[in-house]
Amino acid sequence: MKKSAPSALVLLVPLTLSAHAYELSPKPEAGLWRSETRILINGEDPMPTIRQSQQQLLEQLPADQRDALEGVAAQRNPGIRMECITPQQASSMVHIDEMRRKIQRNVPECELTVSSAERSRLRVSGDCRGENGFEGDMQGELEIISSQEIRSSFLGHGHFQVVHEGGGSGQPSNIQQLEISRWTSPDCGAITPNERLSF
Repeated sequence: MKKSAPSALVLLVPLTLSAHAYELSPKPEAGLWRSETRILINGEDPMPTIRQSQQQLLEQLPADQRDALEGVAAQRNPGIRMECITPQQASSMVHIDEMRRKIQRNVPECELTVSSAERSRLRVSGDCRGENGFEGDMQGELEIISSQEIRSSFLGHGHFQVVHEGGGSGQPSNIQQLEISRWTSPDCGAITPNERLSF
């Protein structure tokens, strides 16, 4: 009878051999996807404070520059992203090792472990040691709800590490990121595919 690997060992390696052959289901649709992201720091949304700071900076500019920048800012929503996925990229998203690489690219300062929780869901944990950023542990899940919807949630416990001449300093923080990505159209229009997917 084949013995299963101890849970501690599973946490130490990025992927088990069986994970390479395991495929997620269902396969996401190719085409244009719309992703909406919300980030909470210690339970609070930092965007109102960021927008207020931006507005204060704009008010210090000459009127013509201020009007131009306000127009650009009004058209941009940092929490919403459109992305074009090719058929080849969509096919690769069902492979756990490929998804691990995609997630890893977004958080290069973290050592990640990715494992399958269910046929359509991945469990992610990591240890982050950014020299000038978040330092601590993170965990979360990514789930393919359907071929037209993907959801992810991540929670990090640690602090922001800021390196300066006097040494490092950090503030304890809990960071939560929630993202919902939905397929909108088979035609990407003017949006070109990225070489690296962001989810």
